[in-house]
Amino acid sequence: MDDSAYILFLIVGIALVLVDGQVIYRSGLRYLTDTEGSEQQSAKSMARMVSVLFHIAVIGLLLLISTLDVGGDSVMEVVVLKLGIVLILLALAHFVTLKMLNRMRDRLDAENLTKKRYGARGEERPVSPNPDVPVRHEPVITNDPTTPARFKAVQPGDPEIPTTVQERRGPIERPILPETR
Repeated sequence: MDDSAYILFLIVGIALVLVDGQVIYRSGLRYLTDTEGSEQQSAKSMARMVSVLFHIAVIGLLLLISTLDVGGDSVMEVVVLKLGIVLILLALAHFVTLKMLNRMRDRLDAENLTKKRYGARGEERPVSPNPDVPVRHEPVITNDPTTPARFKAVQPGDPEIPTTVQERRGPIERPILPETR
């Protein structure tokens, strides 16, 4: 491949990467700000971060592909083959980027839902001293033998077991109805 074809390949390839990167940035920004209660600045910085990662990775792949010898009879055939490889890798990188944006949006949705739930109760969200261990709100008491050992097993009649309203009232007396035939 001569210098003019090499430069043509790089110009067309970089143009494709830049156009696709801008599409990802703009649609990703809109996608992340569509979540309920999301902050514009946070969504903007996440979309920019993903877009920059996309640009760096795909331009790096483009430069690696430009050094490959793919064969071909004419210079134009070599350029078209290399651009085909670039387009396939561009589509793959676009898919991976969309998966990253989707994962970020799911996290934003979960975080906003948690804020909404705690805000509706008028209480602060509890913070665990160890971020790897979730905060437990109430102790779980069960008689199920399949329960993991970290829960306390209790016997029926144990004063720690909460009683239901029906147990406090006693058994329900049902009237005896005459049999119908």
